[in-house]
Amino acid sequence: MVGINKKTKLATLGIIIFIVLSYLFLFEPTYSGLVNKDSKTLIFAHRGYGDLGPDNALISAQEAIKKGLDGVDVDGQLSSDGELMIFHDLSVDRLTHGKGRVSNLTEKELRSLDLNKKYTGPSLGAAPVSSFEDFVKAITPDGILMVELKVPGAKKTGIEERAIQIIEKYDAFDKVFLSSFNPLVLYRLKKIDPRVQTVFIFMDTNWNAELLAEIPDEDKVDLPWLLQQEMVRRLVRKIVKPDALSINKEVDSNTTTSLIKKGWPVFLWTPDEEQDILKQSGFNPYGIISDQPLKAQEILRQ
Repeated sequence: MVGINKKTKLATLGIIIFIVLSYLFLFEPTYSGLVNKDSKTLIFAHRGYGDLGPDNALISAQEAIKKGLDGVDVDGQLSSDGELMIFHDLSVDRLTHGKGRVSNLTEKELRSLDLNKKYTGPSLGAAPVSSFEDFVKAITPDGILMVELKVPGAKKTGIEERAIQIIEKYDAFDKVFLSSFNPLVLYRLKKIDPRVQTVFIFMDTNWNAELLAEIPDEDKVDLPWLLQQEMVRRLVRKIVKPDALSINKEVDSNTTTSLIKKGWPVFLWTPDEEQDILKQSGFNPYGIISDQPLKAQEILRQ
């Protein structure tokens, strides 16, 4: 009798463990975040204005909003003196005439750098490196601002607190998305202020050759293998509770379709060619982030 009871208890424990693991890794609950689905697919300009302006420049983002785009997607990092600055690479060498890592330069030093170095199109005007606060003040009255907080490791940096301070200062909760590949950043944001709209960015692979070509060897940070697995990402979503998802266009289409059916507001990045834009819009995503935002705007608004 004792042996039977022990087997029953082990079987029951096994069933409970199976149910818990199934819920954590296999089950996708219906979306319950802060974002309400818009009736149309929003068009966001990648890195400020995509290929049409200097990378992550405020003047690029302002031009995008003037052209009627719904929002802009840019990148944020902390300066050495703790200011949240808008800049893509971990180092300034490729995009400006300066040298060194963003985290080793002060706000004043970063503001002195010109982002027109790489841009070869028609001039939009002066393009100094600007702060997150500059972007919030200039963009959110008329457009939506998405900022990827770039924190490569697990260590707390204070970037979350600074971002939220500025959002609170301008009461921009409804007009700002804070995104990241790093789930710890998203978790910390929600712990500080659950009103902040967070976005979990993910891919099914590590960085592709095109992205890697932009990054100096000393700045390369691999996307962890676990975060490339949808089963693990289901667990992450349950823990960090993001309000939207930013999904690379190469992610398995079944994953994208399933998440949208569950009600998730999904941004797809970065379709640039006409056929690719049409294909991605066919998922009926919340938004599309493109390096050719005016082309995407024309195609989707027809």
